[in-house]
Amino acid sequence: MGKSIGIIQPGKIGDIIILLPAAKYYHDRGYKVYWPIYDTYIDMFREVIEYVDFLPVTNNVYTCINEAYSKLKEKSVTNIKDVAATFPDSTSTEEYVRLGDGLTQNFDIFKYNILDVPIDEKWNFSIKRDTLKENSVYQKLVKNNKYAVVNLKHSMGVVNANLDFGSGQVIYVNEEYNLFHWLTVLEKATTIALVDSAMSNLVEQMNINCKKILFTKHDKRLPVLKNEWKIV
Repeated sequence: MGKSIGIIQPGKIGDIIILLPAAKYYHDRGYKVYWPIYDTYIDMFREVIEYVDFLPVTNNVYTCINEAYSKLKEKSVTNIKDVAATFPDSTSTEEYVRLGDGLTQNFDIFKYNILDVPIDEKWNFSIKRDTLKENSVYQKLVKNNKYAVVNLKHSMGVVNANLDFGSGQVIYVNEEYNLFHWLTVLEKATTIALVDSAMSNLVEQMNINCKKILFTKHDKRLPVLKNEWKIV
């Protein structure tokens, strides 16, 4: 049996996106990568990722970590990297808190350090794109060559922001479409204004070049950003 590695980070989507390049880093070095994630995410990620064997676990923050370990045990994986700090039963939470609970060290650096992968790999983002589905979303949503993609909704409510895009179209993010099928819309946008979210991580790691605005959470636990954003 060849080399294998298991990643413990069942959710959420933004964290998985952040860590996908680390999984590919191991795949490219000859590892079989197993990764238990919420069963509600399985289809979305299997569609675009070929270098990870995703295993479904229950979408329950209180049980998913132990379930993930069990899934990896079933696959005889002994090299396990638990980076799911703050999830109940994660072995990395104590170290995460000791290092400042994400306020003194960016949480993505913390995770990449545990995985023993250079943080610069985060922007080596590789997915299998479906141009037909991306173009379908583009044709449905885009009515103006100049447009902004906007998401002001977060887990605590809606950001109160006065945004002026002039005569341009405003396209509000919805959950009707697979996140990855938004890529053509995002790549051709004039402006992107997002709360800290899975989509903002995708935009950052795909190095999408346009005017970008990022609305931060009150605790400002942001991942490392190397692209130019206006932080609000």
